[in-house]
Amino acid sequence: MLFRSFEANLQAALIKEQNHALLNKKIEQRQHDIARIIALPDTGATESLVQYVIDYIRYLPTLLNDLHEAGQQTGMTAITTPVIAAASEFLLAPPAEVEEETGLIALMDEAYLAFRLLEEVNESCLHRIGQPLIPLDMCLSNIMIHTLIDEPFANQLDAMVELRVERLFEKRTEYKESGFERSEERRVGKECRSRWS
Repeated sequence: MLFRSFEANLQAALIKEQNHALLNKKIEQRQHDIARIIALPDTGATESLVQYVIDYIRYLPTLLNDLHEAGQQTGMTAITTPVIAAASEFLLAPPAEVEEETGLIALMDEAYLAFRLLEEVNESCLHRIGQPLIPLDMCLSNIMIHTLIDEPFANQLDAMVELRVERLFEKRTEYKESGFERSEERRVGKECRSRWS
């Protein structure tokens, strides 16, 4: 498990939320804007959104662990390792701007940074090699969390992510040295065989 300390932080944040309901209050303020994105239940909408945020936070370490294992199994660690390191840094050593928040709100901000990084990496991989690094569409979830965080702070976080992604993709030779080329050759070969067989 790559994120034992993160689980401890999450448990502490959940206790803080029970005592102070900081995320609950924030969601109540932003609920009208969220209702423009998705249909909310008539009753218990705030509680449902709080649980959604908790699930969003909790899923990230699992996703990064899965990516770590997939990178090892496919020989693509030259790509997956720096992506995992960048996303993990947002969780385990967040920027100073995020540290101004506490509890679940802080973890939501950190998870948003990491999920946005993965979303941008997926976009870059689609453009560069024709397939995403992670077969997961994070767009709607990230839009919802962006809305909860609210502007202009959410835009600041997006700018941090864009800068980090630029750094990740500075060394284009990593693609040639990694399993990406072999993976793409296998994928294209399978597509050709399935079309003509």
